[in-house]
This record gives sequence, C-alpha cells and structure tokens, in this order.
Amino acid sequence: MTLGPTTLLQRLDALDRQASAAIVVKPRADGRPRHWVRVLRRFSEAGSYGVGWIVLFGVVGIANDGLVRGIVAATLIVATLVLNTGIKNVFKRPRPSARAIDHAPSSYSMPSAHTSMAMVGAATMGVIVPGQWALWWAVAVALGLSRVMLGMHYLADVLLGAALGLVLGLLVAAPIIQSI
Repeated sequence: MTLGPTTLLQRLDALDRQASAAIVVKPRADGRPRHWVRVLRRFSEAGSYGVGWIVLFGVVGIANDGLVRGIVAATLIVATLVLNTGIKNVFKRPRPSARAIDHAPSSYSMPSAHTSMAMVGAATMGVIVPGQWALWWAVAVALGLSRVMLGMHYLADVLLGAALGLVLGLLVAAPIIQSI
C-alpha cells in the first residue's frame, strides 16, 4: 500500500507537479518536438538573464531620448535576477523532469527568474511607453507560461516569480522610472 502526501505542503506540491506536467507540451507521436516549440523556446530564451528586456530598454531609451531610464531599468532587471537567485538558493527546489525540449537549466526552479524579470520589465515599460502597457503585460504573462509549457518550471514557480516581480515592478521599479 502506497501512502499519499501527508502534509498540506506535500499535497500542494503533488498537485503542482501534476498540473505542471499536464501543461508541458508533449512531443509528437514519433518522439520529436513539435515545430512551434522551437519558436516558443526562442521566445522563452529571450528572457534569460533579462537580456531581452535589457536590449529593449536600450532600444527604447535611444529612440525616446531616455537612455538614463533605459540604463536604470536594465539595472533593476539585473537586481531582480540577483534577488531571485538568492531566493532560489533558499528554496532549492529541483527543476521538473517532464520537458518539451532537451535543454535543462542547472539552477534551482523556484521562483522563476524569467517571470520575475518579465513582470519588472512590463511594469517598467508601462511607465516608459504607457500607450503600450497591454503589450508589455501580455509579453510578461506569455513568458511565464512558456516556462511551464517547456517544462523549465512548475506552475507554482511561475506564480511565485510573478508575485515577486509584480511587487518589485509596481512598488519599486515603476516608481523609480517614473521619477527620472
């Protein structure tokens, strides 16, 4: 007789693992990844180390004569990554084993740094280019979802990363950018 999870935390972890595995994109019948997964992977990788956001801040800063804002925004993204990495080293949650692609990050899983940085990026871009705030938030949400779909994170990792990023983005990054 196999005993199931006994504590609430264990039950939530089991539910998270089950839900996340259901979201991961399954390979085709022949075992090869689906073609569109390559596009999803490239999109997701744009969030690695905040590089996509940093480049975007540079381009928008140069185009809008707000290079100082761009540099400060990039610094806030890097600070988010550093904080997130510290939190990962406290949780030490391993990455999911179910993956849509062969790539497996070597860092811990919780919280999702891609998602945290995406939320900070969206909040910051919402201040820099306010007329396109819906686009920035859509990109941030899609980036977070891509991490679960590719099997790089559990759903709870992305939700915690989003919560952390929203707090940092709306309470720290956006006000700083607004004041410049």
